[in-house]
Amino acid sequence: MSNARPRILLLYTKTGGGHLSAARAIKAAIEARHPGTYDVVLYDVADSSHSPRVAMLYGTYNMMLKASPGQAKAGWLLLNALQGEKGFMPWLPTAVHAVEEELRRARPALMVSVHGIVNHIMLHAREACGWTERVPYAIVCTDLTDHFLNGWANPNADLVVTFTEPARRQMLEYGVPDEKVRVINGFTVHPDFAQDTATRAECRAVLGLRPDLFTILVSLGGMAIPGKTKKIVRALGASGLPLQLVVVCGMNRSLKRQVRAIAKQYPLRVQVHGFTGRIAQMMTAADLMITKPGPGSIMEAVVKELPLLLDSVTKPMPQEQGNLAFAEAQGIALPITRYIDLPNMVDLLMHDANAYGSMQAAMRRMKNADAIFEVADALLALLPAGEGVLEPV
Repeated sequence: MSNARPRILLLYTKTGGGHLSAARAIKAAIEARHPGTYDVVLYDVADSSHSPRVAMLYGTYNMMLKASPGQAKAGWLLLNALQGEKGFMPWLPTAVHAVEEELRRARPALMVSVHGIVNHIMLHAREACGWTERVPYAIVCTDLTDHFLNGWANPNADLVVTFTEPARRQMLEYGVPDEKVRVINGFTVHPDFAQDTATRAECRAVLGLRPDLFTILVSLGGMAIPGKTKKIVRALGASGLPLQLVVVCGMNRSLKRQVRAIAKQYPLRVQVHGFTGRIAQMMTAADLMITKPGPGSIMEAVVKELPLLLDSVTKPMPQEQGNLAFAEAQGIALPITRYIDLPNMVDLLMHDANAYGSMQAAMRRMKNADAIFEVADALLALLPAGEGVLEPV
């Protein structure tokens, strides 16, 4: 047996930003609990295919998000009809073989998926390597409630982690055996969100924000949904309220330029950022967050006790509709149904201490800052005692 550290592959690919954030959170939790014990690798499945066509297929989803939410919904429905990547595999035999060969070279002790469109191909690759009984495979579903892609549910996985009872029921409806599904209260929120002890004043100083202005963080996901982001900035810019905005445009570089141009039209302090690792710091600095009903943003805000306005001007993506209802029912968010109403909603939370305080109290009741460590413990429990490193073949 080799003395190398057991290797854990965290499987994702570049669609949006939430999957990579979840992978990084799990990696951080494992390494914090067990420093130097495991070799935890962020493993991009699309890259492992060495296929421009595969990269294009995954990249198309990001392109649709940039174009319009309607196109993204159409893509989602198509993926569900095709059962995720399963529908494309017969047409990409060279890419499938490359995935298998890269997995053999990686020699994992444990495979953990945080993406709904990689599980069929990676479980197929595990079987092709002859590792079905030796290398455990877990799925950590990063959709918070139900109506998620059926690619998240695979009965051949050894463990499926969900975070709410509706998500568990959805897994069972999709055919995952009950004994394989575990519900953990919380979410894959990076440990930094709970462990950061900096004050609001300190974070504002570091970020170059004024200490005395009501501060709103605007972040609509990895692709930032350009049309919505611009409408939000315009609505708040024209409101006349004494505000400052921190706008995160994710991986959308052209949106950064557009938001900066819009901000110049109003007497409003606006900071514009691209994809950033400082979201936890920005949340601490903010009084309010405006975002889409994505699970990561919602649950990160819960850990930070940061009240939420969730954009629902257009119908959310299918897997996010349940998140919106969940957040409203828990009392941690208000829905934005018309941008013309946004200034009044912000004004309410600026000046009504009871409304603002009740949202924070609801967040305190539901948050579980240790959830990410519970996820890590559940995953590591899959490793057989005394095993883990596959010898070269």
